Amino acid sequence: MQKDDYHDDLTGLPNRRLFTERLDNRIVHCQRYGDISALLFVDIDNLESVNDAYGHAAGDLMVIRLSQLLNASVESSDVAARIGSNIFALLLDNLDADQVERKIAFLIDRIKSTDCKYQDVTLPFRASIGYCFIGPKDSVDGLMSRADAAMYRSQGSFD
Repeated sequence: MQKDDYHDDLTGLPNRRLFTERLDNRIVHCQRYGDISALLFVDIDNLESVNDAYGHAAGDLMVIRLSQLLNASVESSDVAARIGSNIFALLLDNLDADQVERKIAFLIDRIKSTDCKYQDVTLPFRASIGYCFIGPKDSVDGLMSRADAAMYRSQGSFD
């Protein structure tokens, strides 16, 4: 995969830099036109323990599988990005709270049912997802802090 300043080397997804630019543009759009967008943060809960037990190649496999799953689960107007070693972000357009909750339930089911085999081992796959909506006075940093806090509050609730 060709390296650039805007995409994650391992997954090919937009990286934090590109994601924050797109999030900033979406904030402006929502504030100008009154559209609704949700920001989701997804954390691979057990990535560190998988790395410790099986090595970084196993952890990389989990990261790649989750990136594929998330990228396949968003609409063309949405954005899936890898913004940290085990943190992904989704920017979803035109969904209300019920639709976001259904999307999260769908993602959790897909994550739980994802077959992630490394050598002869099926790796345990767990994730936490938190979200917030773009508000009329939000900033990139404020939104990302709120989504991050929501993600950490959700840890363990999808087991």
